[in-house]
Amino acid sequence: MSANTTAARLALKTPEAAFLNILEREFHFSPRVAGEVLNAASEVLLGGTEQVRPGQVRLVVARLDAPFGPPLAESAKVEVTLTVEAGLEDATVLATEGREGLRRGRILRLLAEAIEQGGVLTQEDLARVLQVTVRTVRRDIQVLKAEGHTIDTRGPVKGVGRGQTHKVKIIALWLDRQGYDKIARWVHHSPQAIKRYVSAFLRMVLLHQEGRSVSEIAFLTQTSVRLVEDYLALYRAAQGDAAQRAKLEEELARVGAWAGPEGAAAEKGGLRL
Repeated sequence: MSANTTAARLALKTPEAAFLNILEREFHFSPRVAGEVLNAASEVLLGGTEQVRPGQVRLVVARLDAPFGPPLAESAKVEVTLTVEAGLEDATVLATEGREGLRRGRILRLLAEAIEQGGVLTQEDLARVLQVTVRTVRRDIQVLKAEGHTIDTRGPVKGVGRGQTHKVKIIALWLDRQGYDKIARWVHHSPQAIKRYVSAFLRMVLLHQEGRSVSEIAFLTQTSVRLVEDYLALYRAAQGDAAQRAKLEEELARVGAWAGPEGAAAEKGGLRL
């Protein structure tokens, strides 16, 4: 049996796959609606950092705003929650890109999660969490840089600035009408992960349009204030681009119709985003 076949079989045994099966078989949701519900549940129920869920670890790392000059041991620290194993999403990447592609996608995810929580990882942090050598991490980082990624580890970030996580870049590409599959290949993620990021972005925009504050949006979506601010900055920038504004209006209308009390999905017992 090939590695790809084995990985695909494992993907069917994840909790996410079981949840999708229940939604489709017992609640008669279409695959698309079941996927939307899974995305919403993943962000709202599992997106917070207060509790560690299976596949996650907590790590004390340097603060993003800590000066780069002093030794790391003397720098200000922050505790962050990192997702090492993302279940079905990681299993999908493993089946399509192999272990190296999966590891590189995890590096992008781990760096983004740390920055969103006000921390910054070193290459040694990444090696420790991924259980590989620092040499392997350095090699992966060189490949990612060659692919056009900005790698925000402690050193290049130098402890200052906001950086830009891959989630922000994903939404920017999506607003430019790049397809889910193309974006997923670039960031070594699954298309389902890209759809989840887009779904979270659209929910934040809808809440913003309702007049919710940044802190309220962060609480309701169980994400960081930083990510909300970054996503809303993308939303405001899109208003000045006719093509992006049209794309956003199309998607917001679709999500609003699906989630609203008068939407077709709501009439069939669908859940709100």
